[in-house]
Amino acid sequence: MGMASSQARFLQLTARLNNTEFQGQQINQQRTLLSNESSQAYNSLLGMTVPTPPSKTDYTKTVYTFTQGSYDYKIDSVYPNMDNNTYTINYIKSGNLVGLVNTNTNATIRKGTNPDSSVSGDATEWLANGSQLYEVNTNFVHNGKTGEELFQQMFNNTPGIDMSDYYVYVTQDDKGVDIYRFITKEDVEAIAVSANESAPANVWAQGTVSTSEPLTAENGMVIFDNNGRMTSVIIDNQEYVLTSETVTDDTAYEDAYNQYEYEKYQYNQYVAEVNAKISIIQLQDKKLELQLEQLDTERTTITTEIEAVQKVLTDNIDRTYKVFNG
Repeated sequence: MGMASSQARFLQLTARLNNTEFQGQQINQQRTLLSNESSQAYNSLLGMTVPTPPSKTDYTKTVYTFTQGSYDYKIDSVYPNMDNNTYTINYIKSGNLVGLVNTNTNATIRKGTNPDSSVSGDATEWLANGSQLYEVNTNFVHNGKTGEELFQQMFNNTPGIDMSDYYVYVTQDDKGVDIYRFITKEDVEAIAVSANESAPANVWAQGTVSTSEPLTAENGMVIFDNNGRMTSVIIDNQEYVLTSETVTDDTAYEDAYNQYEYEKYQYNQYVAEVNAKISIIQLQDKKLELQLEQLDTERTTITTEIEAVQKVLTDNIDRTYKVFNG
């Protein structure tokens, strides 16, 4: 190989070597980017909170109760006061009492008068099933009982009931016993009818009313046993022995477990997506690694050939200068 051709070959190989090394650098940069993506994916998994199933103990508590007369009481919460001797006791009073209840039946209401000989009082211009409607007040008297006495005897325990909001009429049951029936003034006066027309209105009567009233004793006393359980409370100088019962809120537990199942599904789905993404990154990196190995082999071959051409050039130079020096 002559001097000129050897020089041309050397330049060509050098250009190929530079191009190969440049491609290798590009591939290394791509692998670095893939490595960063893979690290970010792994870090996102590390930053996730693994869902844990709820424990039933978290939804189980000891409920303390006591009774007095026809009322049941449940301790809602107990807090020590600043003096460290007394406690603020929040409790709930409940029971089934006599009161005014909705009968879920209707009376036919129409305008008119039909005075009841057994009743004295302020009659209205309305009839209920043909019976005279009366104001419920002190003027109402039936069998020696005024409207106020009727309210105190039959409905005083009904929360939110004001007898002045009702009309009353007297009728008889199937045994001929006089009974009282009530209709709200609002229902009656909402009936815009003429003297010859009628409309239904809902009837109320004496029945059983469930009550629930929150109460607070600000300076109560609490007696504990050796295990830290409350055994009794003292409210208004009266001691009440407590009954304890362990109660689990199954509904809240089921809700929490359903939420756990949902979060677990989301977590598993996200992990599967990340793992799939990492698998793709690994395949891409493997492909780039093979390309890099091919370039490395090509670089080794080119380097070897460059060394051979350099030797030829060196030999040609030595021979040429030996001719001139001879």
